[in-house]
Amino acid sequence: MKRGAAALFIAAAVTGCTYVPYDATRSVTTSLDLQGRSSYAAEMKALSARHGGKSLFYPLVHGQDSLGARLRLIDAAESTLDIQYFLIKPDLAGAVFSWALIQAAERGVRIRFLIDDVFTTTTDDQLVLLNEHENIEIRLFNPLSRNAPKAFNFLLDFDRVNRRMHNKSLTVDNATTIIGGRNIADEYFQINSHAEFADFDLLATGPIAAEVAQTFDTFWNDSHAIPAKAYRHQATARSSDELLGALEDFQRTAAADIYKRASNSDFINDIRNGVIKPYVAEAEVVSDTPQKLKVPVHVAERTLADFLNREMWTSVDEVTLLTPYFVPRPYGATLFKEMERRGIDVRIVTNSLAATNHSYVHGGYMKYRKELLAAGVEIYEIKTDALQALGELPADSDIGLTMHTKAAILGQEKVFIGSLNYDPRSIEINSELGVFVNSPQFARDLALGVDNYVESHAYKLELTSEGELMWIYNGVSPPQVSFSEPGASAIRRAVARITSWLPVEGQL
Repeated sequence: MKRGAAALFIAAAVTGCTYVPYDATRSVTTSLDLQGRSSYAAEMKALSARHGGKSLFYPLVHGQDSLGARLRLIDAAESTLDIQYFLIKPDLAGAVFSWALIQAAERGVRIRFLIDDVFTTTTDDQLVLLNEHENIEIRLFNPLSRNAPKAFNFLLDFDRVNRRMHNKSLTVDNATTIIGGRNIADEYFQINSHAEFADFDLLATGPIAAEVAQTFDTFWNDSHAIPAKAYRHQATARSSDELLGALEDFQRTAAADIYKRASNSDFINDIRNGVIKPYVAEAEVVSDTPQKLKVPVHVAERTLADFLNREMWTSVDEVTLLTPYFVPRPYGATLFKEMERRGIDVRIVTNSLAATNHSYVHGGYMKYRKELLAAGVEIYEIKTDALQALGELPADSDIGLTMHTKAAILGQEKVFIGSLNYDPRSIEINSELGVFVNSPQFARDLALGVDNYVESHAYKLELTSEGELMWIYNGVSPPQVSFSEPGASAIRRAVARITSWLPVEGQL
């Protein structure tokens, strides 16, 4: 009897600690038909028509430009804003972004903001504040229970909370979109950070935007997308007026300058004035579905990863893959080795151990390097202090370079840009979003840019005559040669090495 009572008590406690309000009231909403309702959408449709109905693409390489593009788009919105991100932080970038959303909502723009919950550090009360505006609705995707600390969520409900929405997009009036690798936080936009994230987004207008909007609708209306208003009673007692006042104070100080500089960067103005020409091309949006996150990993459909693998396999002559976290697993390693055997030159660009922001992931990658190099695959690893070596930062600067770009150059015909890392977490566990742009000119230009970038910002890995690894940095003269994880601290080396011994590769 006592055992039964104890079991019931434990079951009730676990249920309470993992409770998520799936029964919260929500309405199904979809992308609006903006026929005659948005002059901006009409202008973008006419622009696409002048280019044969194709989409127009502008690469967003620098963080400040990418933030500026987002702010300009939010300012241009007349009817709708659909926003989907893996995380947003309560820092300067988050404040600037939130302020822009409030300004758009005040103009009558309908804003749907979908955020993954696991690494979002913006608090519930801050999100609830935004959600209080009649034109803003925020939903949290696959949220953690608020009845227990985050660690307890993973301990008690691991199978569910381990599956995350990693998609990233911002779409205005179903006419223009930004997709790529950036989240909403200082480090992605070159704002007061100790890390320089080298990331990549695409600003795109034309039919591609409507495709992104459709993928957004799928996630927005999924049962795992919980309205933020369901957490109103759990938010702190700070009043809306107090929070709004704090945001306004923020905007009048440091954030105001960031907003102004980003919105008026030379690059953004050159796009607006027609100085910078877009890549005009057919393109295809490919996205995982929410269903991927609800079934066991071994049966989940890997829509985007499988599509990318097929595109790489069928490329004619060469493939360059840029991924901040590279854990190919045996199936990926076999793919790249077979591509080399068939005459396709494969080049991988990823982070060095010193450059990565997740040392443990490096532990899943390091064991594949020798076999890939022996098969002819080229591997480059980002040098974390490259900006100091090149004189772009003072020699004593503690700002480290980390690559966060997720991209692939497929032969000389096509480019992939998206949120997908080439690791088990992106391929098998999380949902991802990307676009394949059919533009030989874009492919050639990006390949040339990568050529120049790895020459000055990365080590090239090679095998010695004894079959050991060596790192060669050609950004200085004479070249620097290292033989053991250059620039990495003892702690990073230990974390990576220990991880490589553990049976956790499928979670990296």
